[in-house]
Amino acid sequence: MKSIEILPSKNQLLLYNYDKYFTSFIKLFSNNKFPNSILLTGSKGIGKATFAYHFINYLLSYKEESKYSLDKFSINKDNKSYISICNNTHPNFHLIDSDFSDDSSKIENIRNVLKFLSKSTYSSNIKIVLIDNAENLNINSSNALLKSLEEPSNNTFFFIINNNTYKLSNTIKSRCIEFKIFFSNNEKKAILN
Repeated sequence: MKSIEILPSKNQLLLYNYDKYFTSFIKLFSNNKFPNSILLTGSKGIGKATFAYHFINYLLSYKEESKYSLDKFSINKDNKSYISICNNTHPNFHLIDSDFSDDSSKIENIRNVLKFLSKSTYSSNIKIVLIDNAENLNINSSNALLKSLEEPSNNTFFFIINNNTYKLSNTIKSRCIEFKIFFSNNEKKAILN
């Protein structure tokens, strides 16, 4: 039996079956109607984080030599933004993966976001915060995040990945535009193939 290596979302160079979402997001962004806080909700494992990383790469690499390929919905492995995001060194990108159990770590991560937001941008003039597994944020970290979600600057965008709508704080949900991601069984089979 052939083994399959599953790469982390940030390392996925190809995006499958998110064409309509990607095109809609580009249209919103091009028309200056892109929401500052986006909530991507759906079952765990359907590629929400991969989609977010791809769209973030599209935004951050727009003026780069090896920019995002819309023809193939793919990230060029030589793309500077891709490399710096993979190395956790991109000055305009901040990741919170709340897939941890220590409550003090959760609030510390939110404090780090607030520090990140207070700094000036580098080159592309936008800041992006990706919060993965947002349903794991506790009440204290959720409350600390609210002020940033309520009053983001024009050039700041939050991508919040939610795998379980029942656990996510209603106050966070109310500050975001929610996109519910769903694929039929046939679409899931096409993605796997």
